[in-house]
Amino acid sequence: MNNFTKIALILSSTLLSACVNQNTVAQKQLVPVTNPCAKISMLIKAYDDGFEQIKTTKVKARASNTWKAKYNIIGENCHIWTLGNSQATYSCNVTADNKVTAETYYKNAQQTIQQCLGEKWQMTEQPRKADNGRKSTFTTSDSQVSLSTHIVPLDSMFSEKWTIYYYIGNPN
Repeated sequence: MNNFTKIALILSSTLLSACVNQNTVAQKQLVPVTNPCAKISMLIKAYDDGFEQIKTTKVKARASNTWKAKYNIIGENCHIWTLGNSQATYSCNVTADNKVTAETYYKNAQQTIQQCLGEKWQMTEQPRKADNGRKSTFTTSDSQVSLSTHIVPLDSMFSEKWTIYYYIGNPN
């Protein structure tokens, strides 16, 4: 090996390790969050930069850009997605085997969100247009971000299933 090749290999290795260390430092800056109010607060702040700090693996999708989320407000399957150049939306869902359990999840979500956000945030509840579900949306004049939770019946011939969705993003 000539000297040029040795120098190039050493320089390449150094630059590569610097990039890896930089990514590790950025990831360590995001401390694990377990308190629901702390998660909600962190996600509201993360909305301003399109949730960049909590995006992990990009997921193949035809109509949108989608990433797995580092933090899951519920469950283990939260995502961040954008359609074209639109604002990013953080989304999670959980499935319930019956209406009683689904209603409990939905009411608990409403109460937790309202407690965490405080009195400046207003909740509006209305029927969903696409199905027999309902949605609650939390907004404030102090912020462009909204939070919502939806309760949606799933079509099934043999069982009663419901999905509860959680969204953080632009209300429009």
